[in-house]
Amino acid sequence: MMDHNEQVRQQLIKSVSGLSDEQLNTRVADGSWTIAQVLEHLYLIETSIAAMIAHTLKHGESQPVEEKPIHLTVDRSKKVEAPDFALPSDRFFTRHELEEKLHQSRQRLRQITEQANPADLEAKSFPHPIFGPLNLKQWVEFVGYHEQRHLAQMEEIKAQLP
Repeated sequence: MMDHNEQVRQQLIKSVSGLSDEQLNTRVADGSWTIAQVLEHLYLIETSIAAMIAHTLKHGESQPVEEKPIHLTVDRSKKVEAPDFALPSDRFFTRHELEEKLHQSRQRLRQITEQANPADLEAKSFPHPIFGPLNLKQWVEFVGYHEQRHLAQMEEIKAQLP
């Protein structure tokens, strides 16, 4: 279940590995995010999803739902506003700090999914703002598609860096 997520994360880390902290924090256009802000957003989303999955596994009712086309998350032709809790700060981050945050959020997600009963991951659900109710297994998979979407955004930002 985490294989796709791990592949995308490796691509993400590789994508920023050659960038300086200054480059990571450079805004290439008014109103756009920096690469550091994209990475902070990914950390905030994954942390939030991990907490929601843990809470739903413990307290949620079984409510099986149909699988949704979450692979469409990578389609960047449809702009989606980030929820308030996942808006990045304007703080200057080092690459090391961001990689550590992403490592922590991934460890937490991995720990929760490894300890979960697979049947519960499929039977319990939580609403997604775009797709509607997703089972918890699809929420785990969503993390990878969401990162894939933002990896494309980061590549676009990198191409515009001075």
